[in-house]
Amino acid sequence: MKKQKQQIDYGMYAEDINGVLYYNAPDYQFALTDEKYHNYATLIVNTKHIKITKNNTELSTKDLKEHIINDWFAEENEMTKQKNNAKRKEKRLAI
Repeated sequence: MKKQKQQIDYGMYAEDINGVLYYNAPDYQFALTDEKYHNYATLIVNTKHIKITKNNTELSTKDLKEHIINDWFAEENEMTKQKNNAKRKEKRLAI
């Protein structure tokens, strides 16, 4: 029997409200600046893609955006970077 990884609930979740996907954590809420970004396969999410809708933390908006990228998007951003780099390398070798 495969051992399952224990999941920790940090109170983080996403919800669709009137066609906009809002990401929620206990002390803040945010959305992407444009809903079309959810469909982009090669997008590296950075601070300009995030719109803070609620900030009850001690962090500035700039620091909170950096925190959000690390908490919510770091793993996906790294995988996307690797895929993008592999595609570029493949194209260079084909020339």
